[in-house]
Amino acid sequence: MSKRSKSQGAHFAEQPLPAKRARKNDYRQDQRKQPIPSRHKKSGKLVVAIVVVLVLALLGGGGVMFWRHRPVSITVNGEQRTVLKRSTYAQVFDGESITTKPGNLVSVSGNVLEEGKGYPYSVTVNGIEVPYENAASQPVWGGEKIEFADGKDAMEPHTTEVVELLPKLEFKVAPGTGERGYMVQQGLVQYVTQWGKSGKHEVMHGERTGETAPGKTIEEAQNVVVVAQDIHPDNNQKLVAITFDDGPSYYTEPYLKILDEYDAKATFCIIGEQLADGGPVVSQTSNSGHQIVSHSWSHLQLTTLDEAELQHQLVDTANGLKECVGHDVRYIRPPYGDIDEQVWLKSKGSISVSLFWTHDSLDWEKPGVDKIVQNSTIAMKPGSVILMHDGGGERNQDLEALPQILKAWKDAGYKFVTIEELMKSDSSINMSVVDAGPMPEGSAWPTELATA
Repeated sequence: MSKRSKSQGAHFAEQPLPAKRARKNDYRQDQRKQPIPSRHKKSGKLVVAIVVVLVLALLGGGGVMFWRHRPVSITVNGEQRTVLKRSTYAQVFDGESITTKPGNLVSVSGNVLEEGKGYPYSVTVNGIEVPYENAASQPVWGGEKIEFADGKDAMEPHTTEVVELLPKLEFKVAPGTGERGYMVQQGLVQYVTQWGKSGKHEVMHGERTGETAPGKTIEEAQNVVVVAQDIHPDNNQKLVAITFDDGPSYYTEPYLKILDEYDAKATFCIIGEQLADGGPVVSQTSNSGHQIVSHSWSHLQLTTLDEAELQHQLVDTANGLKECVGHDVRYIRPPYGDIDEQVWLKSKGSISVSLFWTHDSLDWEKPGVDKIVQNSTIAMKPGSVILMHDGGGERNQDLEALPQILKAWKDAGYKFVTIEELMKSDSSINMSVVDAGPMPEGSAWPTELATA
């Protein structure tokens, strides 16, 4: 290396640093002298804070848990006890020395299958029975009065289905109603006061036994109600009804003329099989303001008939009368006055009113005009119903007796009305169903009687 090069290098080494660069180096030196902040120290503070929060949370949660499950006082079978709040009834039972007798395992129809295999105990809380199945989940809150007793029967495993629940027929007799005639009809009239409606109930099928039994009712059925009662016109009105059975016949038109002369309305009880020839006379009778009712198709004793024959006697007659008078005929005078609850059941709602009588003229015996008049006018009182005939044989005695009967009642201040009008005069008789006509659509008719 030449001297020049050496001297130049030395010269460079001896030169002072620039001021800016010197300041930078001084800062670095100062920085080296300062302590360096520790990241671990910051993290430590955060951990402490979290721990404090967690401890407080744990302490707070423990307080809540203690409060939710604090000791409470209850009464168990008459004795005070202290238990943890939210204990279940089953836990309370397990903690007590209570001896109970288990129920039995039974079939769906109630037959014992195994003794002692039912529920181990029953429980009542504040007077309300709690199903055994809920004892393991129902909590105690404090203050309850709990009673444990012998267990109830448990039912075999079973399936259920929902089926229609048919109404039943309730037959009621109004107070003060007497039995009429030599047959069994009670009351001067029997009539439907309520139509039936179906309900729903469960049917259980036992899986172990195969038995079938009714279960709980989902929707109650509405029964058909038939009431038997006498007729008592309001305010003791002097009203009387006269009725003629077994027509139409040759004698019907002469009867109509006599009735018209005395301004009297009557009720004619028609035999269905006689409509073929007597239909026009029935129409004339109805148009004259008289009431037309059924007297069955062929005058058979209704209580002796099976359902099919009874339906023929009732329905075919009603259909024939409707063609003659232009409206439904819901009234019937049962032959011989013989009707009972079974006839009502088998009628399937085809009739609404059955009518009887208070005065039997006994004209069918042909006892003579005077006797017929006497039988028809004895013991006059409001609401009376007289029985005569315009068919079923020769009726000349009736033709002679009828004017005398009408005159005697009218002279006593009575007015002759139809059976329907007579019923309407008694406000205790519910005519709403009778006036409504046929059984409403959607109604149901019973197949059995309601038990008392």
